[in-house]
Amino acid sequence: MGQFRHPNVVKLHGIVREQQTVLLVIELLAKEDLREHLLTLRPEEGESVNSGLPHTLLSYCRQSISGLSYLAKKGFVHRDIAARNILLSEDHETCKIADFGMSRDLADETYYISRGGKIPVKWTAPEALHYKKYSTASDVWSFGCLMYEIWSLGHKPFETHTNPEAIKMVDKGYRLAPPPGCPRAIYQLMIKTWNPTPSERPMAETLSQNLSRPDPTLLSWNVSDKPAGVPQALQLGGPLDSTPLLYPDLQRTYLPPDLTNNDYDEPS
Repeated sequence: MGQFRHPNVVKLHGIVREQQTVLLVIELLAKEDLREHLLTLRPEEGESVNSGLPHTLLSYCRQSISGLSYLAKKGFVHRDIAARNILLSEDHETCKIADFGMSRDLADETYYISRGGKIPVKWTAPEALHYKKYSTASDVWSFGCLMYEIWSLGHKPFETHTNPEAIKMVDKGYRLAPPPGCPRAIYQLMIKTWNPTPSERPMAETLSQNLSRPDPTLLSWNVSDKPAGVPQALQLGGPLDSTPLLYPDLQRTYLPPDLTNNDYDEPS
């Protein structure tokens, strides 16, 4: 961590040794983590979210991928990119990647082979789950899950499914449905990060460039994308089960022809 110097990565100030204990002195961010903050943004029943919220969520995505792109360029894989590991500044405007307990220096190796330990299953790429192969590409997969957390206002990926169910669904080609109120351009980037082939996922730098496009380009809605009779699908913070008809073409990206979106909640 000592080599990291980036506005969206928590800074290590120094190391203190007390007898057999090593203490890290890191940058203080007094506010809650990103997931805790996202939960506070959910509207109460009958209320609507602030009109500026999509721009705030987009800013969190931009800052997070900027930090992740920096780590990738430094040759580090984080292995636990998730909203719980993004810390916020006092004013909730700046977010920084933290918790490097699982991170590894890749040096000249493309993949890091894990020797075991606890894994955040629902955020982790298939090749890391099945073969313990971690790379900057597996971090990109996790970033897609972070985007899902951001746009769902704090929902965890596959939160109604067990870990084995989630693994089986992903292996079959199912992907998380778009969160309510998520613009097509944002969900399209999520889907790209969840490509089953690591080499075909966009690099973090490419994602950063895509997310740097003007807000109107990324946040706009087409009339053809709006599912008829399901207004909740267009509302940030709406029920997750309101979006099976939102961007069905994107939801089917990795599904084989014999499976449909309607099977999503019933893995066999």
